[in-house]
Amino acid sequence: MSQILNMSEHTTDEELHRLTTLLLFHLVERCGGQVQFKLEDAQRVRTSLTTKMVQMQVGDEVRLRIIDRLPELK
Repeated sequence: MSQILNMSEHTTDEELHRLTTLLLFHLVERCGGQVQFKLEDAQRVRTSLTTKMVQMQVGDEVRLRIIDRLPELK
């Protein structure tokens, strides 16, 4: 059964690191073995996450979603 996790509330730092690393490796493999970006791109994404929520759905599949925060959570 799938479970949606709020990354900041429902996972330990160790679990978050392990799951994020696995998702990153999976992404790189699916993109032909390489993902490339500039530091400016990473900083822009990091800044934009202040208005987003990161959710991870964990079950038979693992899904990472970045969605807009609800207005009441901003």
